Amino acid sequence: MERSHDPALAWSSLGDRTAISLHAIEIRWVELQLRSPVRTSRGVHDRRPVILIRLIGTDPDGAVEGWGECAALAGTTYDAEDAATSFAALEQILCPALLSVTDSAGRMPSLGEFAVLRTDVSATSLAGAALEMAVADTHLRSEGTSFAELCNVGSDPVPVGAVVGECRDTTELVDRVDRLVDGGYQRIKMKIGRGWDVEPIAAVRRAHPGLFLQVDANEDYTESDIDHLAGFDRFELACLEQPFRREDLSGHAHLAHRMATPICLDESLHSVDMVVSALEMEACSVVCLKPARLGGIGPALEVIRVCSAASVPLWIGGMFETGFARAVNVVVGAVSGTLWPGDLSPAHSYLREDLTAQAAQAAGPLQVVPSRTPGMGPALDQAMVDRHTVNMVRLGSKPGSHFGDG
Repeated sequence: MERSHDPALAWSSLGDRTAISLHAIEIRWVELQLRSPVRTSRGVHDRRPVILIRLIGTDPDGAVEGWGECAALAGTTYDAEDAATSFAALEQILCPALLSVTDSAGRMPSLGEFAVLRTDVSATSLAGAALEMAVADTHLRSEGTSFAELCNVGSDPVPVGAVVGECRDTTELVDRVDRLVDGGYQRIKMKIGRGWDVEPIAAVRRAHPGLFLQVDANEDYTESDIDHLAGFDRFELACLEQPFRREDLSGHAHLAHRMATPICLDESLHSVDMVVSALEMEACSVVCLKPARLGGIGPALEVIRVCSAASVPLWIGGMFETGFARAVNVVVGAVSGTLWPGDLSPAHSYLREDLTAQAAQAAGPLQVVPSRTPGMGPALDQAMVDRHTVNMVRLGSKPGSHFGDG
């Protein structure tokens, strides 16, 4: 039986044809370092804790495993769900539920069945998305199929953009942008905030008049700043991202009617329903799509459908993922067919050490293509994962089976 050419249908049916027994789940806390600190209006990020999930099981052909990666950051300046919250939700709720359902059914659930399993844990959407990724990775590895093949996408390069944090001065900023443009990045997104906006934007625009330039405020402004923000129109920006608090859709709608510059939302869009509401209110005309924030690939594919039907441009946002999860986002970008470059630069460009076995051979930014490796992304380097693991728990399939490793 051939799979549907509709990525959403293919995704929900993944696992219908596989019979996988799940024996154990590892939840790992891995600590990685960013190459350079990223300064935003909400704080400074210099490290990247990564919560990884490893499913260990068997299929009719023998041993099989799958991995998932959580997008949660070190603190709550960006999301209410941080790495510690995600780890706890996985250990105490989500992974035990998956083990229980698998034991009862005699097989690991399909992706459609998994979506029902986690409907009551919307407050931990990042953890849920990570476990969804692990379930999908296990099914795909069992079938010998890649995520790209499942979604029926080819091997054409996906357009890639880069992110520049706040800098000490405009000279440093322009120097960073110069290097990124010379490196082939097709879009630059600048982090801005109160006291770091007009002058740096003007400096970059003078240096690169035709650059595809976005700015991201990370909720740093209020409606009292509308006149100030409206002045950004003279810079001919691709969009202004998330100027107001995430819950203030009416404020964004007011600003959108005052500005020629398109308004993009990110933090506000934590569900498919919120995307629909924001578009109906005209609070934004561009969508930043982050599958993890929406709760996983299933909701992300639905947002792609919504935006396509409404002719609303979208682009794929990043969370400083390892090469494994970044490869997942590359495929989502290919599915979307968007011409807007996303935050899809190779992981080794922002992490001191990646966790994927192919990190050293990664192609340049203009050659980021969907992975054809069976599973959701390229294989993780087990030795590298072990070296950077600072905490791990292992849950067994039998009730009460729980092992810790500090």
